Amino acid sequence: MKKLLPILLLIASASCGGKETTGEELVNTLENLTYSVDTVVVDPGEKIIDLSHGSRFSSISLDEQKFYHYDYSKTAINEIDLQKLELTDIHQFSKEGPNSIGFNPPIIQPLSNERFLFVSSSINVGTYFKTGEKEKSLKFNFKEIEGLDIDEGGLITNQAKISHDGKLMFALSSSYHTTTDVRLIIVEPEFKKGKTISLPNLIPTLKFKVHLKEEKRVMGVSEGAQLSTLNNLIFITSSSTSDTYIYDYQTDSLRLIEFPHQLVSPKKSGEIKNEVGDENEFYAEWAKFKYQTSFDKFLWDKKRQQYFRLGYNLIPKETPELEKESEVFLFTYDKDLNLLGETRLDDIETRLESPFFKEGKLWSYVNVEDELGFAVFTFNF
Repeated sequence: MKKLLPILLLIASASCGGKETTGEELVNTLENLTYSVDTVVVDPGEKIIDLSHGSRFSSISLDEQKFYHYDYSKTAINEIDLQKLELTDIHQFSKEGPNSIGFNPPIIQPLSNERFLFVSSSINVGTYFKTGEKEKSLKFNFKEIEGLDIDEGGLITNQAKISHDGKLMFALSSSYHTTTDVRLIIVEPEFKKGKTISLPNLIPTLKFKVHLKEEKRVMGVSEGAQLSTLNNLIFITSSSTSDTYIYDYQTDSLRLIEFPHQLVSPKKSGEIKNEVGDENEFYAEWAKFKYQTSFDKFLWDKKRQQYFRLGYNLIPKETPELEKESEVFLFTYDKDLNLLGETRLDDIETRLESPFFKEGKLWSYVNVEDELGFAVFTFNF
């Protein structure tokens, strides 16, 4: 592998307008945003699409033409044609046998040539054809990869993804095992070699967690780091901060980007008691961070050649079970990740589920009377 470039490029624009201009104030491109929302429903034909898990395990094809809805109970992918808004195929997979994808709820990465990467936490990583046949196992134990400086025991599965050419696999250290650092894990599957890179700006994420331990009950909540692939780049983000690491695996270089958000706080703060023995104390500690701004993963709009990101401020209610409403924020960035604009979407009151861009419009999964549907946002700015 090439040696990691030692320089971290820090991008920190002075305000929310992106590039500087001489003698002019920087402009928030979303300041006068207007938008409309349409709801569309998928025709399942004579089939029934099970929405009991919502779109939790779903994904979008590389060409943005297909929505892959994973049916956990049937271990199958429902292929939705986003042009026709029809269920066009069902791809059956297995939890057992030589083509097993694993038993834990999967993370699915669509690949080229109608293949998929399935990641079953702590159990399996592998690529599969749409026929359900396993193409390649990427199930590696920490100990069998030369060059790694951490050993969490077990398999490398946390947030696992692969490069567009399949030559590299990426994952994140687990907050349950590596408790004082957040590290990007890079593996060359063919040679069973690898390395890790520390991501210090994401380490504060580790403190935003609380566990309740009682005699007959254990429960916990935590903020987390996420790994995603966009434009042949690896994005490492956290729900607790807008700070973002971009790893370009083609040049083996890392960038840290600290965004100058003004509409929301760019990161969560406060000291949290991580272990408690009382339910009231559990909810009190959780409240210290869950009502601060949470950040989603980045989205790419091919039509505008811009990145977007959503943020949320959960609105407190009398009981946690009633807490579904949020303030919803939209942020946009140019192709070089300069912050261009930010705004609150005043008429949206809940988190958008499985959002993605298609042909310049933002799509989000919705359940329409137990039928698979999408809210389609048309933005004008």
